[in-house]
Amino acid sequence: MKKLLSALCAVVVSASVVFAAAPIKVSLWEKNAFPKDDSVNGLEIGLGSYTREVRGLAWNLIYTKTDDCLGWQHAWLITFTKLFKGLQTGMINLNSGEIRGIQKGFFNKAISIKGLQIGFINVAENMEGVQIGFINFIKTGPVPVMIIINAKF
Repeated sequence: MKKLLSALCAVVVSASVVFAAAPIKVSLWEKNAFPKDDSVNGLEIGLGSYTREVRGLAWNLIYTKTDDCLGWQHAWLITFTKLFKGLQTGMINLNSGEIRGIQKGFFNKAISIKGLQIGFINVAENMEGVQIGFINFIKTGPVPVMIIINAKF
């Protein structure tokens, strides 16, 4: 009986860890959100928001900011991230850490990116991949500035 009770407790504790993140978060502005979770596994939607961790879709009208995002991050105006894996779309996409995936917008900026940047202006400190746009800048690239296409592998 003690073993069965111990196993049941372990399952309950494990389930609470799995469901620690909210499946959906609706944000009015920054931290004015319901629920006020800093972690979302599913959909984060609103006008403008900051959510520490998103696994899924972060879709906001004006801006969206995450520290760690896996999935699709979109805002009509501006997106901010530190660590990102997936697709980042918006008019202005800014990253202060590392991206693995795609940035697509009018202006894209990343510190370190492994993937693709598509936009009018693309800027990367360090890149393993391709930039497609009018002006493409890779600080550590063999040719730092190119028009139409630039790449570093």
